[in-house]
Order: sequence, then structure tokens, then C-alpha cells
Amino acid sequence: MLGGSALAACASDVAGTPVPAAGFMEHPETTQTRSAIATPPRIPDPRGEVDPCTLLSPADLAPVGGAAGPPHPGSPVPGACAHLLGGHPDNTAAAGFHEPFPVLAQRQPRGVEVDVHGYSSWLYCESVTGYQTCTAATAIRSDRSLLTMLSLKDASAADTADRLFGLTSAALRKLPPG
Repeated sequence: MLGGSALAACASDVAGTPVPAAGFMEHPETTQTRSAIATPPRIPDPRGEVDPCTLLSPADLAPVGGAAGPPHPGSPVPGACAHLLGGHPDNTAAAGFHEPFPVLAQRQPRGVEVDVHGYSSWLYCESVTGYQTCTAATAIRSDRSLLTMLSLKDASAADTADRLFGLTSAALRKLPPG
């Protein structure tokens, strides 16, 4: 019964208008891109995909405020799943799958490449209306990236990025060999 209710929760609609995650707008920024992107990105062990709503468990979300309600599939982008967090009303964590690493790095020219357990990951943070939002696009295959996002009210970029690293690590461990 628990498995059925979890699947039903991933199929529920979310009211309101979605707000794009930092740097994942329809049109990429027009400023210069960084030349320090690993070519090709480091992918020590290609990974497969799972249901994005299973990438972040309640235990994974506990350090960032805990889940406050059911997961929301298709948010903030198709292929991802958002989780509202406790604390402030719009604190959110998300994980899922998105475009290839180089494409996302080009869309976020103010980001920086970091290492997540040997994988190339593009970290981008932006503060909007008091919420610090950081996204990480981690190269899991040449054609796909693992997308993780964390948005926290009144948090610093350093603190949000540090907490996002924990979420990205947890999601990466859940991916099967690809």
C-alpha cells in the first residue's frame, strides 16, 4: 500500500505557475561562457536513470528542512521532481535528469565546474527575492546530466551550495550503472 501511495503522489498536479530554476530559463544568457569546462566532462562510471521522485528520500531532505508534502513531478523542469521543504513556505529541493553537461554549462556562464565524487558538475547559484537558489548539473552520461536544485530563504550561496552537495551525493548514489 505504501508503494502505491508513493506512486500516486508523484502523479498529483501542482497548482500555480512554475518558476524556472536558477539558470534553467527558456533562453540562455548571452554573456560569455567559461572555457574551463572539462572536455569531455569527467564521468568515471556512466549512470542510468530512475524515477526522479525517488532520488531524494525523506532522510536525504531532513538536513535541509525535511519534506513538507508530497513530491511534485515535472518541476522545476520536465524530468525533475521538486519537494517543498519545512522552514519557509517556498524552500524547495529538486532532483531529476536534464540535458547534457556542456549544454547546461553554456546556459549558466556564471557557474563554476566542481567535482562531485569524480563526476564533473556545474554549480550555479543566484539569489532572487530573498531565496538563494543553487543548481548542480552533474555529468552522468555524455547525453544526460543529473540535475539537483536547492532554494532556501535567507541563506548564503556557500551554505546552500554545501547543502546541495549533500543532496547531489545522495541522488548520485541512487543511480544504477548506465
